[in-house]
Amino acid sequence: MSLLNALKRRYEADIACAKANIQVYIDHPTAIGDHPDLVGAMDSEVAKLCEAEDKLKALDQHFGKPF
Repeated sequence: MSLLNALKRRYEADIACAKANIQVYIDHPTAIGDHPDLVGAMDSEVAKLCEAEDKLKALDQHFGKPF
């Protein structure tokens, strides 16, 4: 596996993780006792999602597909 492919998979995993966390906040907002500021917690996950998507796009833009 190439290093670029490993990075691609890392960013895809980061995207999936952020999306899963956001979905948990949406589906079970009262079950998350650690986060009294749900909007702030969701905003943090959206930031992680955007960062991973930007990195994935940068790989494609600068190194092309397939990795």
